[in-house]
Amino acid sequence: MDRFHELNAFVAVVEAGGFSAAARRLGDSQSAISKSVNALEKRLGVQLLQRSTRSVRLTEHGRQYYERTQPLLEEMAQADGEIMRTTLEISG
Repeated sequence: MDRFHELNAFVAVVEAGGFSAAARRLGDSQSAISKSVNALEKRLGVQLLQRSTRSVRLTEHGRQYYERTQPLLEEMAQADGEIMRTTLEISG
């Protein structure tokens, strides 16, 4: 499983408040999002999300991981945007 996909899935679940909403946000299936988050938790050896039938909450490890990784994803999105704008300006 791709680490970047795992991280995107995790952050989407946290920000969307659940697996279904994260799947809609990312245009993926709920099953794929769940598998990505499970793979991330397995790779890290910790539980990041506390799941129940009605909600998803961050564990303490999950909160720490989200606070460290969310800015990285934001920075990557900004870098992508800058490069895309540069290419559009050059070709436009």
